[in-house]
This record gives sequence, structure tokens and C-alpha cells, in this order.
Amino acid sequence: MADLKRFISEQQAKKHSRERHVGWEERKKRWLDELEQLFLHIRHSLIDAGLDPSAFVSTSHLISEDTLGSYTAPGLRVQMPAGVVQFTPIASVIIGGLGRVDVEETGRGNRVKLIAQQPEGVSADVSRRDWLWRVYPGIGVRKGFDFDDVGLVRLFESIVGE
Repeated sequence: MADLKRFISEQQAKKHSRERHVGWEERKKRWLDELEQLFLHIRHSLIDAGLDPSAFVSTSHLISEDTLGSYTAPGLRVQMPAGVVQFTPIASVIIGGLGRVDVEETGRGNRVKLIAQQPEGVSADVSRRDWLWRVYPGIGVRKGFDFDDVGLVRLFESIVGE
């Protein structure tokens, strides 16, 4: 039993050491800032394309993560001419990315994922590096595409139709 207690104690010490080293509060702040910027970009792009500013509703979502704790994150609901699209943040600490936002058309249930990733060849700390958003339709991470101006159009076409 003494070996098991020692093992558990060592694991707890390693966890606390990793938590101090990573800087989870900085990570959470960066995640929330990135979400605000993402939704602001979407809002401005759609307004510039002719969508009425009243088509947007800011939403908030309670997220609970082991490393970041429980917190409220911003989301966005957009009333498109052909349906309502909801952008819902899922988590920041994910495998293979820096954060995930699910995008769903509420009437039909069509869904894509937005995944924040680090650009190729960049190794800066997560709180200081650039984040690159990519769109992944369907299940898994195949056939993803960049979330740029063309990617924004493709995202909405896959959610609400062409």
C-alpha cells in the first residue's frame, strides 16, 4: 500500500508541476480573446456582404475543462436568410488543436467544426503564437479547409445550403 500512496503522491506532484508550467490562466484568456475575434470577424464579414446587423445574437456557454476549470465562453447565433446558424465553443484543450467551435444549422442539424491550430513551423508558447482556424465538415478531420474568406463561404454553404 505504501508503494501505491507514493505513486499517487508522485502523480499529483507531476500534475501540479505541469499546471504551473503551462500557464493555464494565460491559455484561457487567449482562448476567450480568440473566440471574441473569431465572432467579430464573422459578424463584420457577413454585414459587409449585406446581412442585416440585427441578424446576430451573442450567446454564452458554460464550459468545464480539467485544466481550465469552469468558465463562460462567448458564442454567436446568426439568422441567415435560409436558417439559423449557431457557433458554440466546445473546448480549448483538445487533441490536435488549440480550440474547437461547433457550427450548426438549428433547423436541419448540419454541423461542421472549427478547429484552431498552430501554423506550420511555429513553436511559440500557445498564449503568444498565431492561431489558424480550419473548417472540418462531417466526422473526423479529413477534408478540412482554411477558414479564410473563401472558407467562410464554404462553411455557410455546407451548413445552410447553396
